[in-house]
Amino acid sequence: MATPTPMKHTLSQQGSGRTPSQTQHGAAATPPVSTPFSMAHAALSPHGSRLSPQAVKKSPAISAAALLNHPTSNSAVSFDSPSAAAAFSTLQLSDLDFKSLGGLAGLQVGRNTDDEKAKRLDEVISILSQTRGYVSEAGLERLAHKLGLECLWDEHIAGESKRTLVIAGSALELLIGFTDNIVQSLALAFPESSDSVNKHAEDAGKILLENLKLQPGQSPLTKQLDRFSVNFERLAILDKLSIASVLNLYEAIAGVYDSLSRLHQWELQKVREDASLAGRSDEYLRNMVLCTRSGTPAMNARGKVGMRIDYWKDKHLQPPTNPQMAAYVEKHEKIWGILVGCAPINMNLDVNVHPVRVSHHWIPESVERPHIPGDLQTGPMVQWLEPQDTLVPPDPEKAGDSLLGPRLPSVTFSATFDPPMPISLGLWEQLRSMGIGIPPMVSSKSFDLLVFPMAPGDYYDPSELREIHSTKDVKYQLPGSPAWNSRKHANSLYIYKPVYGKTLTEASFSHPQQLIAMLPYLRQYAFLSTLLENSFKEDTGPKRTPPQTMMHPDTLSKKTTTNRDEFNRFMSISSPIAKSPNSDAPTPMDISTSMSIDPVSQPNHPHPSGTVPMSIDGASQSQLLPSQAAHSQPTSHFNTQVPPTGGPNSHPNTQTFSNSSHTLTFGPSGSDPEAIKIDINLTMAHGPRLQIAFPFRASETAIVVLEIRENGQVHVESQNVLGERNRVAPNGRERRPEDLGKMLETLEDIGKWVEFVRTRWA
Repeated sequence: MATPTPMKHTLSQQGSGRTPSQTQHGAAATPPVSTPFSMAHAALSPHGSRLSPQAVKKSPAISAAALLNHPTSNSAVSFDSPSAAAAFSTLQLSDLDFKSLGGLAGLQVGRNTDDEKAKRLDEVISILSQTRGYVSEAGLERLAHKLGLECLWDEHIAGESKRTLVIAGSALELLIGFTDNIVQSLALAFPESSDSVNKHAEDAGKILLENLKLQPGQSPLTKQLDRFSVNFERLAILDKLSIASVLNLYEAIAGVYDSLSRLHQWELQKVREDASLAGRSDEYLRNMVLCTRSGTPAMNARGKVGMRIDYWKDKHLQPPTNPQMAAYVEKHEKIWGILVGCAPINMNLDVNVHPVRVSHHWIPESVERPHIPGDLQTGPMVQWLEPQDTLVPPDPEKAGDSLLGPRLPSVTFSATFDPPMPISLGLWEQLRSMGIGIPPMVSSKSFDLLVFPMAPGDYYDPSELREIHSTKDVKYQLPGSPAWNSRKHANSLYIYKPVYGKTLTEASFSHPQQLIAMLPYLRQYAFLSTLLENSFKEDTGPKRTPPQTMMHPDTLSKKTTTNRDEFNRFMSISSPIAKSPNSDAPTPMDISTSMSIDPVSQPNHPHPSGTVPMSIDGASQSQLLPSQAAHSQPTSHFNTQVPPTGGPNSHPNTQTFSNSSHTLTFGPSGSDPEAIKIDINLTMAHGPRLQIAFPFRASETAIVVLEIRENGQVHVESQNVLGERNRVAPNGRERRPEDLGKMLETLEDIGKWVEFVRTRWA
């Protein structure tokens, strides 16, 4: 095969501007030089190959890359030189796959249509809108206009560098004072509202000013509006949806807050009058109302403007014992709450949700419902009221509405969950049946995937077994010793039968009673999420450290008289809480100090054939979790092949997958022979259940099946911890299985709970 050579044009031809196709008759056109790279470029071009049929026919250098657009092309590849063939052989275009090119995965071949351009423009705008701008005169004015509010500048005396930005709405007025483009003051007022609204304006203004003022180490060039924008937008939404002199949504929110505040004070009074709680600190009683009753309403708290209902908090059964610890807990420990606001009504979603009503009487002043003869309810009950509808004038933008007269507002109460709460599909549908405005669950994920998300791009099949492994150092104290010890735990979570769920972020409601009714279920999943995160996620924030809670040496020498003293010693609370001899309080859980475990003499991980009488699903069959059954035959319930925990190929913070399981590993790689292996089986079929297996004595494995119920209460379904050897405590009290549940409720950590049982009850 001869290599084609280009023709030599004369000077007149090159200067005439003619193309080869315009040459004189008889002059052959110069064929393009064919190389594999040019063929590949033509094939990958968005316009496809531009080779003419003549060029295809005449050129001997046609490669498969030029024929990629032809689905039936199976012709052999030919080249015009051996070097071209060698170069093309290294490209392997036949194996080229856009999915393997990462950033080119979303590349679309072809010309951009108007719809594609609009879509990309929307994506760019969405990315840019995530940044709210910087704190400056122009930035705040631009934000106010974006929220639909009016702005006016109030100039000061000539020559001074002070200016005041006045932002006004239908029921809102905000004055921001600047000096040299730096915020110095802020005043918030609601001119059209009553004292029930304006009494909260000062606290809200302090939060907004804190969001705008420069903090130590901050520069005016980099101070962003993000925190201020989120808070101010909540106020702006209420102002935008309000109707002057007719519908004041600030009054509506204040009315809900006043009613729930009366309920909170009434419940707090009831628990203070409860004889079984005599001797408890006021902080303990407040936590009880927050986590087991109707929550704690608050206005302009925790750095957020507006109303919220707190319903759960970390370590609520371990109240701080001194002001320093109280300040630390307030700043660092997590609190779950619901932000109450208003939103436009969604006719497709809020079918069963009543429009907003402005009232301060959702609950009467007396709160308690009078006893009705023949009523089966013997205890005190809350009397909820149904306020009258709030009517607004016809909408002038809708033709024909003026003939219908006053109408209901197109606004409803809204609830924003802080933080968002992952719940199961069953609870989601139950909330919908209660009249809560949430969309039907069209798409969902498994509950474990909501708590432990997969890394982007990782494969996940919910029908297969999923494993999650974590290695943690657990701090504990031996009975009678002030020294802190550390033991390594190798935790393994197994999910055999996933239950689908969804994360609850926002909802609408008609009556505050609906919010109170859903709190027990939210606490149930808040406690479950806390257990899983404390046991399997890496610590992301500060915790109560032993030096801050260390007992004084003189308290350790006291003779133990109550179970509460021993529990406080384990939890390192600075002063024991002694039970009053005249109190009718139930006997707290027992902690024995006579049969503690020596961590040196205990085997690291025995493999006995321990059994439990009831499986986690309620079946009457014996079973073992994978690492406890290393030397036993698996039962029918655990018939899935499970890879061993850890191993030399495991890596921290990575996910590895096999044909039968999904494995997610946190912490140091590899299995530590010194670590105590704790296996946990999670099921959600009839409510959250945990089966926990851990080495208990030298020749026994403890297996405890727990159900997480409403309000975060732990019910012990089965256990093999208590027996004839340890059923009676040294102080003579008989230990009960429910004590295991109360201990877990208090500790909120499976690792600490395991050490509690191993060092006190073995």
